Amino acid sequence: MGSNEQRLIHWLIPRLLRLRQTNFYQIVQHTLMLTFPFILIGSFSQIIQLTVLTKTGFIASIFHLASWVPYYQYLHYPFDNLTALTLNAVAVIAAFGAAKYHAHIHHRDEQLAGLTAALALLVIAYQYTDQVQLGIFDPTLIGTNGFTGALLIGGATGTCFKWLSRPVKRTQPATGGDILARTFGSLLPMLVVLVVALLIGLSWQWFVLVTSSHDVWLGLQKWAWASHSIGVTFLMALLTLVLEIMGFAGPYQQRLVANSPSMTANLNYALTHHSAYHVPYPYTADTLYHAFGTFGGTGMLLALVIAIFIGSNQHNRHVVARWGLVPTLFNSNGPILTGLPVLYNPIYLIPFVLAPLVNMGIAALAFAWDWLPPVVYPVPTGTPGPLIAFIGTNGNVVALLLGIADLALSVLIYWPFMRLSEQLSVAADQQSFKRQSVEGGVTHAD
Repeated sequence: MGSNEQRLIHWLIPRLLRLRQTNFYQIVQHTLMLTFPFILIGSFSQIIQLTVLTKTGFIASIFHLASWVPYYQYLHYPFDNLTALTLNAVAVIAAFGAAKYHAHIHHRDEQLAGLTAALALLVIAYQYTDQVQLGIFDPTLIGTNGFTGALLIGGATGTCFKWLSRPVKRTQPATGGDILARTFGSLLPMLVVLVVALLIGLSWQWFVLVTSSHDVWLGLQKWAWASHSIGVTFLMALLTLVLEIMGFAGPYQQRLVANSPSMTANLNYALTHHSAYHVPYPYTADTLYHAFGTFGGTGMLLALVIAIFIGSNQHNRHVVARWGLVPTLFNSNGPILTGLPVLYNPIYLIPFVLAPLVNMGIAALAFAWDWLPPVVYPVPTGTPGPLIAFIGTNGNVVALLLGIADLALSVLIYWPFMRLSEQLSVAADQQSFKRQSVEGGVTHAD
């Protein structure tokens, strides 16, 4: 490790340690870890759903599963349900966790605070319709894209319990009288939170209906995917990367355009001229961002997993990386985002944004210098990131080599930040051990 890197680490670690010691940071970290197993299960379910049980999926296409597996068309139903109840509802768990840990810090009723926050999120996300049916919720608020909103709701609920409820004594086991007293002591903050949530939900529904904001956002996403301007492509990629590490959905996060005019024009040109070189629109979301900027999902997190395997000395990181390897191979980054965590982590902001943009820039130069044809051919659903360009160029070896080189370069980009994160973790453990030793010494002396 160089002297400049050592000086930077010595300058950063005290500042980052102060951030880690705040209640806000502790609540966010504990909440992310609470959601990790659900996201892990949901990610594996989604991979099976997309790659194996979808006719156009990567594994299903290779082995032609639809033609010989009995009842193939029905096998996806249980995985659809499991994915929906984990990934598409994980913000409810996050709201529960944020309120629970906030209440724990201030010695308030954890269970009631968590349940109140989860219910408040569902009240806000409820979509009012003329049809008499239950369970219609806005997926952008209760799914993985609702993390930030869930943390805010959980934090507000915990604060309300702090102000309006009485402290509780954590006796084991709790008697019936204790539980009843805690319940009545928490009724006021529960009522306040749910009434405010109802008002926010009604206001949100009114705002969406009046401004058509949902349609506007969908239109922006479709326009971003259909755009063929290199400047717009890089700008939308940058916006997607920054928004996702902050817990929001970016324009490139969900692939809404399956057959845009630019994609159709590129494919028709390649079929007509028997070559994908010099297609009319080489710099699109599909040819650059999707093909070279999403190895392991948004942020090129497959590179971080590899960096951990190579250079990390911490057992917990290796455990998360091993469990997250398969999802990241199939471009699902949820387990790594929440398990390490990367989400809301300022240390990983730079590589999370830089690695995909650098890879896109290299690919754009390769297109401009005719080293490589753009990706124009359809790619099976769930294709591993490093193989997308190879398959999408109809087996171009240069595309495969460039994908491998991009992955190696991304590992190098993530490497110093992974080491900094590890140094910070070690320093935090040492500081915690010293604090416990001092407190233990004071208690012994008393």
